[in-house]
Amino acid sequence: MKRLKYIPKADPADSAFPISRKEFEAVYRENWRELYDFAVAKTHDKDVAEEIVQALFVNIWEKRDQLLISNLRSYLFVSVRNRIIDHYKERIFSDLNSASDTTAPDYPLFLDELEAAISEAMSQLPEKTRDIFLLNRFEGKSASEIADKLHLPPRTVEYHITQALRKLRESLRKSITMLLIFINIIF
Repeated sequence: MKRLKYIPKADPADSAFPISRKEFEAVYRENWRELYDFAVAKTHDKDVAEEIVQALFVNIWEKRDQLLISNLRSYLFVSVRNRIIDHYKERIFSDLNSASDTTAPDYPLFLDELEAAISEAMSQLPEKTRDIFLLNRFEGKSASEIADKLHLPPRTVEYHITQALRKLRESLRKSITMLLIFINIIF
């Protein structure tokens, strides 16, 4: 397989990828299929793969006077790989934008339902357990601070926090499942 070789000139400032139209067409014919197959294997989409490879060769032709290429084959494959990565980045961000656009109206309603479920579950807790849990989780107080404030042993405070978490987990199991489904839909 004939490959173009880049031979650096004495002055690096004068160095460019020396290629005529005929040489470019030869490089294109010799490498297109292999680059295309590589892109198809990574994207699983023939149209996207063709677009990536075509755009690469157009870019090379347009910038041929500025390119400094020492290993043409490596340059081509790395360029295709980078374009594939860019393709996936664009796809991920467009999917996120379209998902957030379509699901955004449901989000406040879902949050209201989740807040109502949490309030209902909290109201089911014994008063002492609820108070200790609120001090710990919503006011950020440690078990020892709560114990000092309520004149209780620290182990008792830890017990109430554990009980509150267990009961809330049981009560909110359905809501947590719905939250996970909702998050999965968005992302």
